[in-house]
Amino acid sequence: MSISKQSTLSLPASGMGDVKQVLGIAWPMILIAIVVSLSQNGQIWILGRNEQSQALYQLSMLQPFHFLFIALLECLTITNQVFSARSTRDWPSKNVIKSTLLLAVAGTVFLSLLAGVSYLFEAPLQTTMGGDTQDLFRQTLPLYLLSLIPLLIFELGNAGLRGQGKTLSSMLLISGFIIINLAVCYVGFVHHQLGFQAVIYANLISASAMLPFSLFMLFRTVNHGSDPQPGAFLPRLFALMTDAGIPIFLSMLIAFASSAVIFPLISQMNTDYAPGFLIVVKLRSLFIIPAVALGSAIAIFVNQQLSAATQESLTRMLSRGMLAISLLYITLTAIVYLNQRSLVDLLANTVAVQQAGYLLLSLLLPTFFLTSMLAATQTMLEQLGRGKRVLIMTLVVESVMVGGILILMQSQGNITDLAHLIVIFNVIYFTIFLREYWLLIKNLRGEDAL
Repeated sequence: MSISKQSTLSLPASGMGDVKQVLGIAWPMILIAIVVSLSQNGQIWILGRNEQSQALYQLSMLQPFHFLFIALLECLTITNQVFSARSTRDWPSKNVIKSTLLLAVAGTVFLSLLAGVSYLFEAPLQTTMGGDTQDLFRQTLPLYLLSLIPLLIFELGNAGLRGQGKTLSSMLLISGFIIINLAVCYVGFVHHQLGFQAVIYANLISASAMLPFSLFMLFRTVNHGSDPQPGAFLPRLFALMTDAGIPIFLSMLIAFASSAVIFPLISQMNTDYAPGFLIVVKLRSLFIIPAVALGSAIAIFVNQQLSAATQESLTRMLSRGMLAISLLYITLTAIVYLNQRSLVDLLANTVAVQQAGYLLLSLLLPTFFLTSMLAATQTMLEQLGRGKRVLIMTLVVESVMVGGILILMQSQGNITDLAHLIVIFNVIYFTIFLREYWLLIKNLRGEDAL
């Protein structure tokens, strides 16, 4: 993505004007992120109400495929969000409807094919990744993936709304989804003893109920004007997909590969470590998702102002944004440090899982800060034209980390060694991405940068 050199219109010179505009975009997204995080942890809390149920263990063993779904979701929604943001000024907004529907078809086909692959190759998948579960890949995973299709389409509509600046509307829609999701999950698991099927019903019913409202609000927002260049729609969408969406998907696909190694390894060390690790991952998501929201808000602001702002004002926003996010997450990490056991106790369903959660949280506490900063930085880089570089860096670092994990498996390493390895690679990641962020700012200033 080329950065505009125009400086005919500057942002407010008050020093705080740009910050206020970004916060205006960000606050509903942050609330959405917190609500979504609470929803994910809410399902864990519900599944943890029954000590005899294997549902929490099943959810932990499905996490690699949940990460794969998130990779697809981020790829498509970021593409649609950036397309929608660019359509507020530069392109016809009416095309946001077409982009939403086209990306929805692509996502539906992908998830359907993945469900079919799981069913057809159940035997080898069960042997390598199934742990102590039964029919995980023949029945549970295919149904779980298909239940996520309405959620994918629902989020594509919300991404279009966020790109248009309708973040409050998006927040209300997602809040409704979360309430229905947790209510259905609780009733199904606690009152009808559906086990993990309660999660599948919750995903399907809640997203299907809110989907019509999302699409209607998007249609009402963007269905105006005409398109003087109808032939430019697909090239523009595919260019954004290539520049932002696909690199995001591939970088997160690499993370899927590493999680597909980590979860079975942890389960082999101790079956209680898998749900314990899941608890830590979900608690950390309370940090990561708001960080992504902040990074995305800054990126949306910059994308919307590319043709109307000075480079100085944009780089000032990027610099201040990084400093503010850093201070925020230092504070939040300190709060987690002071409340470690209470947080684990909220989600653990047995004493053994509690002990595993205590150990893993204490070992992985630095990643609460590091991973959140990585998520915010990566989001901004990917949406501001450096997605391909992020992909290459992610490929290299993740490949080395997976290699280190495999060596650890062969040498009979313990859970402490694994946690230390994860922390070390988080530090490496953060150092590399921080340098890339600095290069982005230099590029915006018109200075020589890679």
